[in-house]
Amino acid sequence: MWELLKQGGVVMYPLGLCSVLTVAIALETLWRYRRADRDPDAMLTKARQALAAGGNPHPKWPADAAPASQVVAAVFANVKRPRQALEESARASLNAAGLRLSAHLGVVGTIGNIGPFVGLFGTVLGIIRAFRDIGEVGAAGPAVVASGISEALVATAAGLFVAITAVIVYNAFLIWQGRILRRAEIVASEVLNLVSEGE
Repeated sequence: MWELLKQGGVVMYPLGLCSVLTVAIALETLWRYRRADRDPDAMLTKARQALAAGGNPHPKWPADAAPASQVVAAVFANVKRPRQALEESARASLNAAGLRLSAHLGVVGTIGNIGPFVGLFGTVLGIIRAFRDIGEVGAAGPAVVASGISEALVATAAGLFVAITAVIVYNAFLIWQGRILRRAEIVASEVLNLVSEGE
């Protein structure tokens, strides 16, 4: 396998770096998203309990990495303010959560876009090498061009593999991010209604 990868030429180095980055970001994002994904019903139950206890619910609400929890904390921190101010706090919290969730995903998306072009660059280098070998030998037999063609094909395959993997990772986390934020929006809407009813 290592010998096959070495046949891809110099472009295998940036492609290798891209694949390592994709795996590292995927693992880190997986860890963050698992902590951020919360059941809206469980969050709303805790919010009702905090409001039912009376007084200011903010000190009773635990700090959490989940956007659904953070939006509740933002509402509870401004619970005595008008409804419009509460909605603005919830919206700001959701926007901040979206920015945190999308951190580093742009790198994976970029890798998915440039991977085929890096592979294509390797293909061009392989073809150039094949023609150079033909020029040096003065013949165009299979043995002469085999090395250059092999480099071109390995580079193409590696570029496609890295790009396809990155696109799958990017889209999977984008879908998951949308689900996390939609759940947080549901919690925000319900908590705002709970706070308004208690006034």
